[in-house]
Amino acid sequence: MRERARLRIDVEAARALIDWKSRFADEVVAGARRLAVESSQPEHVTLAHYRQAAQLAVRSLAAAIVDGGPSRDDPQAA
Repeated sequence: MRERARLRIDVEAARALIDWKSRFADEVVAGARRLAVESSQPEHVTLAHYRQAAQLAVRSLAAAIVDGGPSRDDPQAA
């Protein structure tokens, strides 16, 4: 437990992790809603919609990580 207390994370790394987690969650939710709208029950989002959206979001997130672009919270990113 003592070793864990010594771990330090760079601010830039922490911000990137926060951005990636937020980006993934946002994309999954938006994708699941979009899939539900395209389905026979547009008002009903299912676990299958979330799973499919998550698979797409993983690919998108991987591309964003590889590109290493600025985080969405970066004022210079716009």
